[in-house]
This record gives sequence, structure tokens and C-alpha cells, in this order.
Amino acid sequence: MFRTRMSTFLLISLFFILAGCGNTPPKTEPASTVSLVWPSPPEKPRIEYLYSVSGPEDIGVKRSFVQKVWSVITGNDDAQRLVRPYGACSGPDGMLCVADPGTRSVHIFHAKEGSYRQIQKAGKEYLNSPIGIAMDGTGLLYVSDSVLKKIFVYDKNDKLVAEIGGGDRFARPTGLAIDTNLKRLYVTDTLNHSVMVMDLKGNLITQLGKLGDEDGDFNYPTAVTTDGNGNIYVNDSMNFRIQVFDSNGRFISKFGKHGDGMGEFSNPKGVGIDTEGHIYVADAIFDSIQIFSDKGELLLFFGQAGHEPGEFWIPTSVFIDPSNKIFVCDSYTQRVQVFRFLGGE
Repeated sequence: MFRTRMSTFLLISLFFILAGCGNTPPKTEPASTVSLVWPSPPEKPRIEYLYSVSGPEDIGVKRSFVQKVWSVITGNDDAQRLVRPYGACSGPDGMLCVADPGTRSVHIFHAKEGSYRQIQKAGKEYLNSPIGIAMDGTGLLYVSDSVLKKIFVYDKNDKLVAEIGGGDRFARPTGLAIDTNLKRLYVTDTLNHSVMVMDLKGNLITQLGKLGDEDGDFNYPTAVTTDGNGNIYVNDSMNFRIQVFDSNGRFISKFGKHGDGMGEFSNPKGVGIDTEGHIYVADAIFDSIQIFSDKGELLLFFGQAGHEPGEFWIPTSVFIDPSNKIFVCDSYTQRVQVFRFLGGE
């Protein structure tokens, strides 16, 4: 008994001694020792690789010795690392938020503060399959859970402030996008073959699409994004195309078809758009990102199958922030890879 108490006392004492030694000084973003650009020289580079994030250590957050020992004892050694990242978005000061159905949680990395935290609960219930993620202009974080069939809204302190959905409102909510100018929330409801257009409180404004292959129809849509003009871009996955709508939901255009050639799609998962209107499509089978003009012309692609920087294994989503940083959830290498569009047509 005495030995047990003494061991407990020593462990607690060691914890308090070392608990404050876990973090290195914060930095603005991870540093990369790899120099990669696309296209390759002598062509003018348009895309550059920046860094990747798999866990807190990648942004300078170090666990203390006691924290490492405790995680091994409890069997949670990898609890803070990405397992199957599916959706990502960035927030103020470079904060990176990642929806990870593999850990049933949302990971929040803040390189500038040198901090990491995790959201696992939504009120009294636990997240089950967080897929889509988006942030509005006030700092509220929206997370779709495809199994719970809800969208959860969190404030800056990770407190649940609202729930959208439940019952039969969604069949399988997946991709999310927020237009901060129009104050609209866009939700791809994959099993309903539609896109829900809502206000930021979750009130339905209109519904786009139905099952089919005509203009404006969908076949398992998985992702959505918007541009500065309010246009809506939808990854219509099993129709192997991207469809574009105006801010009123009217069909504008489409591009893409099934195939294994340049500019064709095999398993398109995610869609993003940069500040110059280029459209980025992640294809989980091609393990690459293809970049198109607003007319659907293939301009460039980057990536190939592999585990090295700039390579992918089943990329699932693309998010592009206002500074043209490109965040790609590379699900089976358990990381988010970050690139930058360097500008120019």
C-alpha cells in the first residue's frame, strides 16, 4: 500500500514539475525543408509546396515527458494526430481546423499561438463522423456530422451554440461552404442528391438539384464552394463533373466527364477556388489536384500517388483561403498538405 501511494505521489510530483515544459516558442507557421513547385523549371512556377500537418508537433507544440508516458499508459498515444482527415478550413491568424472521422473529432491547430485543442463532443453527445467544416466571418465554426445527420455550430471557445438538422432534415450532410457576404450556408446532402442553401441560423432558403444527370441534377454531390461573386461550385461526384450556379441557384455551366485522361475525373471528392477564379478539383483515384479555368479548361495539375511531400493517397478535399493558401486533406497519409498559388494565368 505504501509503495502504491509513494508511486502515485512521485508521478503527480513529476507531472507538476514537467507539465510546463511541453511547448516550444510559437511560430507563425511550420517551416519546410522541401522545395517543390509546379510546373517544374524552367517554366514559371504557379504552385509551391509549403508544409504539412499531421499532429501538434508539426506546429511546434511538444508534449512533456509525463504527457508522453501517460498517453502510452492510457493507450491514447496517437489521439492528437490525424487519422483520416476529410475536411479542412482556416481561421484567423492561420488557425487550421480539420474534421477527422477517423478520430471522431475536430482538430484545431494554431501555429501562431503554439497551441492545439480538440473538439469531441456536441452538447451531450459525441461526434460520430465529422466530415465538412467551415467558418463564418464572426469566428463561428460549422461542422457537419454525416452519421448524426446534423450540423453543429461552435463559438471561439469551442462551446456548442447551435444545432442544425436532426430528424429527416438531412439524409447525409457532407460538404459545407459559407458565403460571408451573402451570409449563406451551403450543405451538400449526398444521399438526397441536393445542395441545401440556408441562412447562417439554419433556415432553409432553397434547395438545388435532384437525382439525375441533366443540367442542375446531381448524383451523390460531396463538396461545395463559392467565389467572390456568390457563384456556387458543386462537386457532382458520380456524374463526374463540376457544376456552377449563380447566387440565385440558376445553372450556369458544367465541365468534366468520367475517364482516365487529362482533365477527366475518376473519383472527384473536393472542389476549391482561388482569388483569380481558378477551380481546383481533388481526385481520390488519380491522387492529384487538377486546376481548371472558369471555362473548364485544364490549366495544370500537381501531385501523384505516394507518401512524400507533394504526393497524395486519396485526397478528399480542397480549401483555399483568401491569401491563396491551398489546404488538401490527404486522408490515407494522415495529413493536411499546404500549398500556395503564386498568381498569374
